[in-house]
Amino acid sequence: MNILVAEDDPITLRRLQYFLEKWGHHVLSGQNGLEAIEIFLTHPVELVLTDWMMPEMDGLELVKQIANRGMDAAYVYVIILTAKSDKADVVQALSLEGVNDYITKPFDPDELRARISVGERTVRLERTLREYSRGLEKIVRHQTALIRKTQEETVLRLLSALETRDDGASGHIRRVGDISALIAESAGWSRDRIEDLRLAAPMHDIGKISLPDHLARKKGPLSAEEFELIKHHTVLGSRIFSGSDLPLLQMANDIAMCHHERWDGAGYPRQLSGQDIPEAARIVALADVFDTLIHDQPTGRVEMNRETVVHTMEKGRGTHFDPDLFDRFVERIDDVMDIAKG
Repeated sequence: MNILVAEDDPITLRRLQYFLEKWGHHVLSGQNGLEAIEIFLTHPVELVLTDWMMPEMDGLELVKQIANRGMDAAYVYVIILTAKSDKADVVQALSLEGVNDYITKPFDPDELRARISVGERTVRLERTLREYSRGLEKIVRHQTALIRKTQEETVLRLLSALETRDDGASGHIRRVGDISALIAESAGWSRDRIEDLRLAAPMHDIGKISLPDHLARKKGPLSAEEFELIKHHTVLGSRIFSGSDLPLLQMANDIAMCHHERWDGAGYPRQLSGQDIPEAARIVALADVFDTLIHDQPTGRVEMNRETVVHTMEKGRGTHFDPDLFDRFVERIDDVMDIAKG
């Protein structure tokens, strides 16, 4: 085992080196905490045996610096060796994070060997457990990726049914997902929720698969009766996802039901307003309207439609759209345009 000894008394240091090397350990040594920490940071060390009272840097400060390396650092067993033997001193040392054991001077070789043996077993056990933990983390990451892949495939299969009814749906639904994710990122969402939104947003119009074929494909103006039927796709879409315990499908449910609600309460189907509208639905409302408008301008050239579309949507800030999310959307308009051109 690689053992670092920090000891300012040369006689004690020589005795420690003698016994430790006799027992088959590789010994590195420093005469104070500063020398010891420099050695520690440049050499593999499994156990640290340090005096408490030393010049330059004492043993407790050395232990603190070792303990502050972070959770990912290799485990190190630490023993304090000192002439302080009062109960209060023992309690103080053992209460310090990173200290595992305490030996008083002058040390007994047999006691030292026993405590070093305990440290050696502890190091092996702790490092084995950490390896096992890392293995479990890899398994969890793999399973999480598999679940995500399954979710993505499920979404794609659901959307393929919608694409067969609308030749332009494929590009639109993909862009709505990417634009929604971009806005959510600007709003400070976590990475997991952003990825859920990227998958859930394209399903905003999934309820249209239940509409009559002639109505779903109609390109011209809708009659009042037809518009009422179209509005019902929000409720139909929500029914597909309702009752699920999965966060992704719960988000899809909110989006399907509420992406046509308006900030001022004049939307449908429930006339929700403001913060009562799920944030995911407020984000998708922006992405959906923008992508629909940007690809439905007379010029047919996306890059020439930017100012017209943003100006049109700005009129809905605080009425149709959440004003804060609208501002975040505008701040990222260059990135949004890159998605729109894709």
